[in-house]
Amino acid sequence: MTTLPRNSTSEHDRMEHAGAGRYWIVWALLLLGTLVTLLLSRVHLPSPFHLLVALFIACAKSALVVLFFMHLWDHGGANRLVFATSLIFVVLLIGLIVLDNASRFALTNPGHGRTLDMEPPGPDILTPRGPPEPAARPPSGPEMQPEPGAPVRPPGR
Repeated sequence: MTTLPRNSTSEHDRMEHAGAGRYWIVWALLLLGTLVTLLLSRVHLPSPFHLLVALFIACAKSALVVLFFMHLWDHGGANRLVFATSLIFVVLLIGLIVLDNASRFALTNPGHGRTLDMEPPGPDILTPRGPPEPAARPPSGPEMQPEPGAPVRPPGR
C-alpha cells in the first residue's frame, strides 16, 4: 500500500483568504458592541434582564473574535465541534449558577428586599457596642424597692 505524501500547502491554498476589509468590519462591529454596552449600562432594566443583555452582548462580541480573528470561520470540522462543545458547557455552567441563586431562600440572597433591613444574627464583632441604654437596664437601687402593699418575694426565687 502506498501512501501519497501529504502536501501541507494544499490545504492552505484551498482555504479562502479574506482581505483586510472583513477585519475592519468586524472591528467596527466590536466597537459598536462596546458602545451599546456602555449605553445600556446607564439604562435601568428590570432585575434579570440587565444580566441577560450583558451576557448576550459579551457572547456576541466573543463569537466575532473567535470566528474571524481566530479564523474559525475559514476552518471547519473538529475546530467548530470543539467551539460548539465549549459554548454548550459555558451556557450550562452559567445557567446552573443562575438557577442555584434564583432557587435559594430569600434571606440568604444579600441585598434583596427585607435582608437589608434585618440585623445580623448574633453579636457583631466588628463594631464595638457600649453599655445598653438607660431604659434597657434592669432597675437597681431605690427603683428596686417594692411599692407599699406589694407582696415581698424572698431572695433567690
